[in-house]
Amino acid sequence: MLREHQASRYSDYSNCRDLQKDKIVMWQHKHYVLLAVASNFGFPLLFGLIHGDIWGALLLVGIVRLVLSHHTTFFINSLAHIWGSQPYTDKNTARDNGFLAFLTFGEGYHNYHHIFENDYRNGIRWWQFDPTKWLIKACSLLGFAKNLRISPEDRIEKARATMVLKRLQVKLATVPNSTVCLERLEEEYEALMLKISDYYSAQKRMIELKKKRLVKHYESFEFVQQYAEMKRLLDEQRKSWKMVTAQYA
Repeated sequence: MLREHQASRYSDYSNCRDLQKDKIVMWQHKHYVLLAVASNFGFPLLFGLIHGDIWGALLLVGIVRLVLSHHTTFFINSLAHIWGSQPYTDKNTARDNGFLAFLTFGEGYHNYHHIFENDYRNGIRWWQFDPTKWLIKACSLLGFAKNLRISPEDRIEKARATMVLKRLQVKLATVPNSTVCLERLEEEYEALMLKISDYYSAQKRMIELKKKRLVKHYESFEFVQQYAEMKRLLDEQRKSWKMVTAQYA
């Protein structure tokens, strides 16, 4: 941070006008030095005075805590680009890593973050350890945060399927007489992409109808039936895709 410090760059904040409107963020920015000193030395010193061990508190609560915090944070731009899986994209070196997510409060799901950077979540599955996501969601429920952004489910599903396709194409390319297998795999992929697009487009319309309370109207009845059929076809295609990919994995 000190080696690459470029003071001239820290006067232009035109790319974060939304943060400039946040009073708490601007208060923190204005008093950064005071807050940094207080949190890294003031609080440890006070803790040491209370417990009668000033040097121990400065060492553990101050220095060791700061070193560990910095190094686990830096893991995201080092280890999280080397160690882990790439379930969503291979256009960069970012990885998803559950262990790093545990150390960094969810930031370890870095592959997802790189392709869906506007999403407030990193670990999107219920079982993925992402306390930051849980905190933000809790704040929204309490009214402290609003307009949380999440990536469309169809884009996420398509990204995952595309990565599976790429890996299997590479694998089958090394297998003799794999042309038929590749053709079938690509056909199943194209069918899945089409059904995902059809279903989620219909889902958007269904949400609009529900908002307008038109679902029970006669004109919408036929569409509701079509929507249910699209969902059934997508579920069948998902099963077919899963079977084919498992066969060639």
